[in-house]
Amino acid sequence: MNSSSPSPRNVLNKPDPNAPVRLQGVTLRALIIGIILIPIMCIWNEYTEIVAQATDLAAMSLPIAVVFAIVVLIIINLVIRRFAPRYRLTQAELLYIFLMQTVSIGISGIGMIQFLSTGVANIYHFATPENKWAENIQPLLKPWILPDEKTLHGFFYGRGSIYDPVVLKGWILPIVVWSSFIFVLLSVMLCINVIIRKQWMDRERLNFPITALPLELTKDGGAGYLLNSKLFWAGLALPVIIESLASLNYLYPSIPFIPIKPSDPRLDLTAVFNVAPWNGMGYTVLSFYPLVIGLTYFLSLDIGFSLWFFYLFTKFENVWATSMGYHDPGASLSASRMPYIGEQSVGAFIALAILVLWGMRKHISDVFRKAFLSAPDVNDTNEPLPYRWAVIGMIVGFIILNLFAIGLGMSWWVPIVLFFLYFMFIITFTRIRAEAGLPWGFGPDINPHQVMIYGAGTRAFNSHTLAGMASLLWFDLDYRCVAMPHQLEAMKLGDSAKMNNRHIAYCILLATIIGAFASWWAILSCYYQYGADTAYVNGWRTYMGKVPWMTLKDWLDNPIKPDLYRMQGAGIGMLVTGFLMFMRLRFYWWPFHPVGYAISGTSTMTWLWCATFFGWLIKVLVIRYGGMKNYKLGIPFFIGLIIGDYIIGSLWAIYGSITGVSTYRAFPI
Repeated sequence: MNSSSPSPRNVLNKPDPNAPVRLQGVTLRALIIGIILIPIMCIWNEYTEIVAQATDLAAMSLPIAVVFAIVVLIIINLVIRRFAPRYRLTQAELLYIFLMQTVSIGISGIGMIQFLSTGVANIYHFATPENKWAENIQPLLKPWILPDEKTLHGFFYGRGSIYDPVVLKGWILPIVVWSSFIFVLLSVMLCINVIIRKQWMDRERLNFPITALPLELTKDGGAGYLLNSKLFWAGLALPVIIESLASLNYLYPSIPFIPIKPSDPRLDLTAVFNVAPWNGMGYTVLSFYPLVIGLTYFLSLDIGFSLWFFYLFTKFENVWATSMGYHDPGASLSASRMPYIGEQSVGAFIALAILVLWGMRKHISDVFRKAFLSAPDVNDTNEPLPYRWAVIGMIVGFIILNLFAIGLGMSWWVPIVLFFLYFMFIITFTRIRAEAGLPWGFGPDINPHQVMIYGAGTRAFNSHTLAGMASLLWFDLDYRCVAMPHQLEAMKLGDSAKMNNRHIAYCILLATIIGAFASWWAILSCYYQYGADTAYVNGWRTYMGKVPWMTLKDWLDNPIKPDLYRMQGAGIGMLVTGFLMFMRLRFYWWPFHPVGYAISGTSTMTWLWCATFFGWLIKVLVIRYGGMKNYKLGIPFFIGLIIGDYIIGSLWAIYGSITGVSTYRAFPI
């Protein structure tokens, strides 16, 4: 044998670069733990947000409750690793558990069950002779979407039980109907995510900043390099100390603390700008959330810059409008809305979705060729679902949603436009999360329902159609708990940790089903014990359940014509977004990202712009004077900032829930 030839032993041990990577599937124990945790997370979220009112556990891009639960699992895993290492959970197992919680806990949050449950009950409880809901609205609604009115006394006044057979019988039909609707709605989102996954992750290589924390935290089953990093512990200690001082000050005002939240009067700049035209800036506050600073460190510099720049740019737009007299007393309604910031954001959301989808038209064509022509050149073997299932699932799901809306009494064409606009908004919202990774996010001030009303006027719709639109308004009021970004981030986690994408999709679907029913159980348990119309619960969530019916009453009593000025504002937003995208594609040095412009017209950056600015500035200085090497060295510190903020916020929320004492809210303000 030639001496230069490798020995048979070496040939056998040498890895084959062409061999397929072994993907880690979900294990039975990870599946069981994930299933058990779902109802626990839901009841914890409902009790904390509605009864204890301690903090928002679900309305975050990284849900606080889920991060805290994973940290607890990691601590247990470290103990197991010490005494019985063969039984410790792997990173993939921890991430399967994590993703099952993120896609399910949002169902129990705002914009979902919290608005829906009070909405279907409020139509009876808050009907008065003055508002005439009983005479003018209730006859327009289908009884199969509403609970039995006779079972609602305990719901609003407490001291009842969901386990009462009469109560359960009165709720079972709307629970099944609406849970089925939620499953179909979220399944369509999943199918869309399957279609766009490869383009966004493999070809465009979007950053997905939200996934950085769970990936780093679960490395080696939670025993990664972070625990040995002094910078990590320093970053973790900083928010723990600052937030603890603020929490103690909340209970004992004599204890000094450092203000970091915009609710502190010392960080409110509104009074500073009280002379025209600067008073056009309106509500302007500072903030120094450690969580936001930590997350911004993982953003690209152009996105970090665009987030705070475009928010401040909207402020100066309002200053300009004030200086031009548009905001003077006596100005017409159309003039007083200048410069139509919310409308610009609507146009930006629609344009961004169109441009993103247009940019991936070749990939979408490949997906449809694989779905309907079995194109052999398109590989979907490790996609979360086969492309045929994804495309057919998206189409069938969209049809089911439309049939449901028609069943509510809507004219056939209305739900087609409504759901199309909604999914366009959610695609953009998901794109924003994939690139900007904000800790929480809002949609435009004008939602798809309002776009249709302002665009066509109320007279374009009959009363049954308007009632059907109002019945579907609950999921269009707040996007902070929307599932689509969580689903796509779960796929990104799987891609990074070499997990089986098919198993990820199955876990998402299973968690959605369990999460829907667990959310109903959790919220009805809280309301039947404490009462939705008592001082023992958060009244805002009960109020939000009235919004669809108050809106419907306004549509019926005060018909409006198409608002061309608002549509023009949306048109300007579309043009600006198109220009920003063109410049970004044409010139690599162009610093303005359309994502920042789209967010600027929402409520997202109101509380976040200052902390985002500081996170961006820190990253600029680190890279400029320390290079990428020092940037990477600083990662543990900024992960520590995020984890510390989450842990201390969770601990104070638990303390408030157990003791019944009102405590300091770490998030949002």
